[in-house]
Amino acid sequence: MLDRYGRKIEYLRISVTQNCNLKCVYCNPDGSLCQENQEQNLSPGEIESITRAMTKVGIRKVRITGGEPLVRRDICEIISRISSIPKIEDISMTTNGINLLGMAEDLKKAGLQRLNISLDSLKEDKFRQITGGGDLKKTLDGIDRALELGMTPVKLNTVLIKGVNDDEIDDIIELARNRPIEVRFIELMPMGCFGEKNAEKIISNDVIIAARPQLEFLKRNDKAAPAVYYGIAGFAGKIGFISPMTHQFCSDCNRVRLTSDGRIRLCLGNNEEVDIRKALDLKQQDMGEIMRQIVYNKPMGHHFKEPFSSSRRMQMIGG
Repeated sequence: MLDRYGRKIEYLRISVTQNCNLKCVYCNPDGSLCQENQEQNLSPGEIESITRAMTKVGIRKVRITGGEPLVRRDICEIISRISSIPKIEDISMTTNGINLLGMAEDLKKAGLQRLNISLDSLKEDKFRQITGGGDLKKTLDGIDRALELGMTPVKLNTVLIKGVNDDEIDDIIELARNRPIEVRFIELMPMGCFGEKNAEKIISNDVIIAARPQLEFLKRNDKAAPAVYYGIAGFAGKIGFISPMTHQFCSDCNRVRLTSDGRIRLCLGNNEEVDIRKALDLKQQDMGEIMRQIVYNKPMGHHFKEPFSSSRRMQMIGG
């Protein structure tokens, strides 16, 4: 369906948990959300019911997020239920990859098609520092397993922080030389204490691109996708840049978010949310109409360039 600004909304990001097995500096550095009340999470059946209702307003793509979705023991059931919905054409997941090696095959069998994997450093000590204790080898092994299983395109997401990991840009780009992956650099956003207090650590993607003439711009096939891609001669993969701070892409945004505790959040950088748990007892047709009214009122854009304080950390919303 079209929202009030004429954007075609067809992408639902579903956070299945606020819990995580890492403590990334820009997301949950104190680990305070690592022991959430599991009873607050939507059940697999509730997630399926909401997703079915959302297909009535045009949702065709789903990404599973968190927190860290692989800490949910019933994650394969959630994916299987979503994949059983006829109108859902694409199911992906964002993960830190720590548990991926041993779970990738079951995830694929359940219906997961592709993966976005967080990778903020290729140096073991720095990776451990940024993630609050993560094991780099586990994430790298998970990436290789996803490629072996053909869960492509595998997208690697790197949040750049000035003075922390910006010295690794070229090393991370090099990962795409012999692998059919998409390396993507994401500008730090003012969400949570770290992002709000460290605006000087934001690195403009324009600066990165300008310093690397070997990057060749690739024409965009999907204007709603947040990444702008570049190729490098001889590389099997490509390089993407997601620039919410320097290049606002709200006018083409096609997504809404469902939080793990049952709220529709229409924009990452806007605190407006709608609790839809009370609609779960309604018939699908009635629930679909409620979803239609909610989605229609999606705001025009985020507030990141204003003095903005998010009501939730990123981990509580989903990527």
